[in-house]
Amino acid sequence: MKNRRRVIIKKAIIIVILAITVLLLILGVQSSDFSKLKKYDVADKSPRGFIQQIGSSKSDSMSVSIVGQNEVNLGDFVFNVSGNKKLIANISIIHKPKDNVTFLDSPRDEFRQKAALLRDATIDAMLESKNFEMNLNNNKISQNIKKRLNQNLKDSTVEEVYFNKFIVQ
Repeated sequence: MKNRRRVIIKKAIIIVILAITVLLLILGVQSSDFSKLKKYDVADKSPRGFIQQIGSSKSDSMSVSIVGQNEVNLGDFVFNVSGNKKLIANISIIHKPKDNVTFLDSPRDEFRQKAALLRDATIDAMLESKNFEMNLNNNKISQNIKKRLNQNLKDSTVEEVYFNKFIVQ
């Protein structure tokens, strides 16, 4: 008799917990504003949609792209500086083809083929610079990146390194 009562009480507790869970789900769905959801194929023209669109193209921002005749953007880099601080940098370079380069050996092809290697060399150069919060007028970081990239390039020489974005958060 006592065991039967315990079983009934356990089942009653389980039923009450399930009922509360279902009621909380119903309340959450009713209070949610699903009218703000957008379809995937509808372009969001609002500023918030533009920012989300930029954030979603992270893979694009992390790839090497050829911007002009002698300019290459190495993409975005994110580094842990200290504690919770992060450095976000977008780096571009200006290059000059070497004298012995023929038309068939295009520096553009070399940048496309060695994209991952160049990004890795840039990361190594930045990690060698102990103090990320240096003033950008100090050329130590730029010279370090330039030296590392030139070690990996055969058809061209890096002349300048530019930081399009240098944010410490």
